[in-house]
Amino acid sequence: MQAQTDVPRSDSNEPATRPPPRNADGRAILGTLPGDEMGAWDGFGSRPMIIDYDIVPEGSIVANNPYDQLISDPDRYDKIDLSEVPFKPWAWGLYQQRTRTRFEPYTRCKPSAGPRAVATAYGTQFVEFDDMQRIYMLPVGGPRHFRVVYLDGREHPDNPKPSYHGHSIGHWEGDTLVVDSVGFNEKMWIDAEGTPHTNQLHTIERFTRETYNTLKYEITIDDPGAYTQTWSSGFVMPWRPGEAFEFVCQDANMAADLMLGTEYESMDRSHLIFP
Repeated sequence: MQAQTDVPRSDSNEPATRPPPRNADGRAILGTLPGDEMGAWDGFGSRPMIIDYDIVPEGSIVANNPYDQLISDPDRYDKIDLSEVPFKPWAWGLYQQRTRTRFEPYTRCKPSAGPRAVATAYGTQFVEFDDMQRIYMLPVGGPRHFRVVYLDGREHPDNPKPSYHGHSIGHWEGDTLVVDSVGFNEKMWIDAEGTPHTNQLHTIERFTRETYNTLKYEITIDDPGAYTQTWSSGFVMPWRPGEAFEFVCQDANMAADLMLGTEYESMDRSHLIFP
């Protein structure tokens, strides 16, 4: 399978093959150049675990589907197949329960990691600080938080304190940012569907700006507590122009249905909220 690299912005007349912006060293920049068009990577709505679509990065087992394609072809939901995800029995049972209740911590203003942290409401911004050898990932919507990726060659701490984002170290392979993360807590979900994990979770993420308007996201999940072997996923996000705005999760939260179950009759609200 090959990743789709020519997904145009739905609100732009820019050619999909416009090259990515580059720094003085010739490497693609994940964020915005000074004085260039501001924007963020839109992954919101790209979260259901769906298998074998053209956008799946090569080698993936399951992947998320771009929102624009999903709403134009809702029958794609019929192709959901999680049989290749190597769930341990308890993890499969928890996944099934979570998809029924949808008590997602993220909708109650808790940070997330992995695909859910990237595929957030109103997009995700990357800010590169070359002098500090760090990259900050900033969600526009959702919980007000940020994630730090250290590029200074440091190793993971021996016993990192478990956290929502974990401890992330990265390096560049050409135009691809490779991020290695450990030290996660078990209080969050790694996607909106409730794919389980434990504090043994170890992720390898790859961010590649293939064109000005497309960012390919790939992730490998290694969690011997929840899965019998490692597995991979990925999706492609379009660039959405626009300046970030103030978003206070508690005040601006429009996910009342997910928090309270006011409309979705299929959701089972008989279970306690945890996490």
